[in-house]
Amino acid sequence: MDAVPTPPLAVPSVRSMRTGIAGRGPSLKTMPVLLGLPVLFWQAVFFAGPLLFLVIVTFWQVRSFRLQPALSLDNWTRILGASSFHQAALHSVAVSATATVLALAIAFPAAYTIALRLPARWRNAAIAALLVPVFSSYILRIYAWQIVLSPEGLANKLLDAVGISALPLLGGAFSLQIGLLTLSLPIAVLILVFALSGVDPSLVEAAENLGCRRLRVVGNVLLPAIRSALVLAGSTTFLLAFGDYVSPVFMTGSNPPTLSILIVDTVKSGSQWPRASVIGVCMLALLGIVLGLARRLGTRRAP
Repeated sequence: MDAVPTPPLAVPSVRSMRTGIAGRGPSLKTMPVLLGLPVLFWQAVFFAGPLLFLVIVTFWQVRSFRLQPALSLDNWTRILGASSFHQAALHSVAVSATATVLALAIAFPAAYTIALRLPARWRNAAIAALLVPVFSSYILRIYAWQIVLSPEGLANKLLDAVGISALPLLGGAFSLQIGLLTLSLPIAVLILVFALSGVDPSLVEAAENLGCRRLRVVGNVLLPAIRSALVLAGSTTFLLAFGDYVSPVFMTGSNPPTLSILIVDTVKSGSQWPRASVIGVCMLALLGIVLGLARRLGTRRAP
């Protein structure tokens, strides 16, 4: 008895599989959109919505200490024309730029040592040590620095032990920068550590085999390779320092005031929420400009 030939196994094509999937549910093209809806909803509810309301409040008025809807440019003219706003804005930008330069100057050598010079065991311990302050209470660290930098604190005790009279360490630009670096420096170091860890070691070895000194290897190989990470670390430091309120208050006594302090003082003076909103919108606009410039710098191709 002759065997009945079996028909060839039909293998479904990719197109038919997509059609079948599309018939039973969302297509592969719409899946990324559906997965991104929760993120879009989160951004709309917790960022875009409050930001839009903040802009609207800038046109409202306060009458008898009560916030009332209005359509007036009085808040904008008063804030943008006030010398106190100009001085606070310049001071905030200068302080944040200084903190950014200091953070990068300290973070890169530290990250270079951790990522490329330490053994794996010590590298992991150093990264763990950097993560601890990131997740610890920032205000507690500032209180600790107050104790260290106070006139009778640990720093002046050590100076007195070596024959140096007490220095006014607390209440000036020095203590302010220490506070801002306490907030931003661990994050900047971590960003650069992860960036340097991703650099191909053969590039460094090739440069060293060609006779390049270590500084030249850093300038011609490492820095161009992690330029985006440098921009990210710098912009993150600037963002954190520009919006910080704790260090200017506890490390300098709000003198001179930054824009964050000016917002609080404006609210306290007659519940002027609309004028404080103007300052907040101006801060966000300035940060947007800085982040836009940083993005262009980080994505620009090297000549």
